[in-house]
Amino acid sequence: MSHERNFKQLLQVRVKEFRIPPISGGVVLGREAPIGCAAFRKALELLVVSPFEHIELDDEVISDILVRRAFLRRVPRNYLVQFVLQRIKPLMGAEEIMQLDLNAEIQIEDEAL
Repeated sequence: MSHERNFKQLLQVRVKEFRIPPISGGVVLGREAPIGCAAFRKALELLVVSPFEHIELDDEVISDILVRRAFLRRVPRNYLVQFVLQRIKPLMGAEEIMQLDLNAEIQIEDEAL
């Protein structure tokens, strides 16, 4: 006696572009993050053409900020540091890594032209 089996396979795939780098603006590394700043910087150097700036912090939660150098041409370094300490730090633990999607809009008015 033979048994027939009804067997159906279904494959669903969602495909999208892999962005290089996966970090668009910057990252905030917690003091106890599973990957250290040196390793993270090395990975970024291998994946990214545009350079990242390293900002080391003396803080109980946050150890480092890695941010695109191009972003720091538009926003002062000390402003970014204060923003991260006041707005991002309360949202994270020392073991976390937070990705920042940074966007700086600048309005320039000049009546002399």
